[in-house]
Amino acid sequence: MQNFFDIMFLRNSIGQWLTAIAFVVGAFVASHILLWIIRHIIKKIVKRTPPKIDDIIVEAIEKPVAAILMLIGLKLAMQELTLPARVSSFMERAYIMLIILGLTWFLSRFVSQIISEYVKPSVSKKLPGKRADKQMIPAVKRSVQTIIWGIGIVIALDNTGYDVKALVAGLGLGGLALALAAKDTVTNIFGGITIFFDKPFRIGDRVRVSGYDGYIIAVGLRSFRLSTLEGTEVVIPSAVIIDNVVENVSREPSRRVMIELGLTYDTTPDQMRRAMEILQEIANQNPNVEKNATTYFQTFADFSMNICFIYFILKGKDVFETQNEVNLEILTRFNAEGLNFAYPTQSLFVEGVRGNINVKSVKS
Repeated sequence: MQNFFDIMFLRNSIGQWLTAIAFVVGAFVASHILLWIIRHIIKKIVKRTPPKIDDIIVEAIEKPVAAILMLIGLKLAMQELTLPARVSSFMERAYIMLIILGLTWFLSRFVSQIISEYVKPSVSKKLPGKRADKQMIPAVKRSVQTIIWGIGIVIALDNTGYDVKALVAGLGLGGLALALAAKDTVTNIFGGITIFFDKPFRIGDRVRVSGYDGYIIAVGLRSFRLSTLEGTEVVIPSAVIIDNVVENVSREPSRRVMIELGLTYDTTPDQMRRAMEILQEIANQNPNVEKNATTYFQTFADFSMNICFIYFILKGKDVFETQNEVNLEILTRFNAEGLNFAYPTQSLFVEGVRGNINVKSVKS
């Protein structure tokens, strides 16, 4: 009587099939046991001991090592079976590819952890509380991971017998066409990288760029968002930073304001001096204005005698409200002192010459 384990099925005995299945099931169980040991024992141990790099390695290797253990079980199972040459060759190439991709997975997780644990905190210390870097770090992380996976896939294909040179050449031609089609996108990405490293502005800064004036509310790799003074939200491509001037209003030490005040020509010298004294007093008494205002008799204009008043609003103060307060105070004080603001007028003087009337127009 033939032994049950010697019965043949698909070129292999029942015993060979059971052994192969045992290897697969054993690898599955072993991988889950290993995961449990890493999560509940090894992680607790490494967290208690410096340096931090061992925590990163354990975190990065956790899932890839379990996957590789499963692949080893699959390899052992394949060795127990007699497979057709084509199937055996295919499985061998697939095994090598999966092992390389597993190592690539580990490297990708390791680099991601390095960026999260070292690069991001370093940037946050230099720029605390700034969301711009919190948005840029994930973009950089994804870019690095994409490069690692790209290299890993090429190596995996090369080790499984594929003609990588022909593939890369084909990708090169396709990449050239794609690059031409995605020129603007690439330019925007370089603009985003410029924003990340040069930091012309941060979240919350008021900037003037490309004809827009407003506050930065979000910064990404391809574009940034601006909340304009009119209340609208504008999405501006990052490439604008490369070719345009960016004025960061928030970084100005103070806001310079210049006013030209025209008084009528019947203003006396004493009244002119009093007008300049009043302007100095207004600047000195306003808590939002620096104490270095400048006032001077500027010129004799067509319709007025002009005073130039220059003052500086302190950084962080409400610019519009301060200008409103200063202007109202000027109007109130000048009216109280009887100082009249000029506006375009004409005075007509009638002169009789030999019975005829000549009219001269004099501007004042």
